[in-house]
Amino acid sequence: MRSPYLRGLGGPVFVVGHRGALALAPENTIAAFESGLRCGVDAVEFDVQRTADGVPIVIHDDTLDRTTNGIGRVSDQTVAAIRPLDAGSHFAPRFAGERVPSLADLLEWARPRSVGLVLELKQPAPASAVPRDDGLVTSVLELVRSNNLLDRTLTISFDHPSIAELLAQEPAARTALLTDGPALVDPLAPARAVPGTLGLHVRWPWVSVALCAGAHAAGMHVHAWGLGRPISVDAVRRLVAVGVDSLSADAPDELIALLRAEGLR
Repeated sequence: MRSPYLRGLGGPVFVVGHRGALALAPENTIAAFESGLRCGVDAVEFDVQRTADGVPIVIHDDTLDRTTNGIGRVSDQTVAAIRPLDAGSHFAPRFAGERVPSLADLLEWARPRSVGLVLELKQPAPASAVPRDDGLVTSVLELVRSNNLLDRTLTISFDHPSIAELLAQEPAARTALLTDGPALVDPLAPARAVPGTLGLHVRWPWVSVALCAGAHAAGMHVHAWGLGRPISVDAVRRLVAVGVDSLSADAPDELIALLRAEGLR
């Protein structure tokens, strides 16, 4: 399958709001996804892991401490314990009362809207001594299917076995592989290990002409992440010049304004 996220010669750059729009609202909350939508993003990105009782929820860290008024590991808490937590006050008082959404909550929000979804499956690092969640892929797939959002959801992960598992369960799933880099002899090596994946999502300094050319020849897209803030105009110009198809941003309003000024939106 040829990736639907390919930009094509002279086409607009696809913009993803990182954790919704984490510079504008508390990350991975409905408020952040609404902010990204108002900015005009093509898709919102978010992180999914499961609670102690097996419910997929939308949160980045493996603990509650940084983004809520709770403490402890996400995987040690039930969804009933997490639901009342305040996930907004740490960002600004006006967001007090924002909750950690379940994946079901987010998909319900997305269903009547046209925005794309970039769903990151979170698994513990192999050397962390935290057990891998072997039920995560199946739980997430069931929810995406039941909401009829399979064709609007791009599932990504640093845990490439999770992507392989997802494709084994649902060959029509849209997937891409997350990598931190580095420069490889064969820049498509990660994708060759997971047949059927549509793209490579690479930390932006490692995106190269060789990577983009090879991916495009294979029908895959290349996404650059980690640009941070303020967004470097020169970095965006270089990424577009080497052939990147999509970019993510903490402040998608700034990225979209920049791209429009460059004639790329």
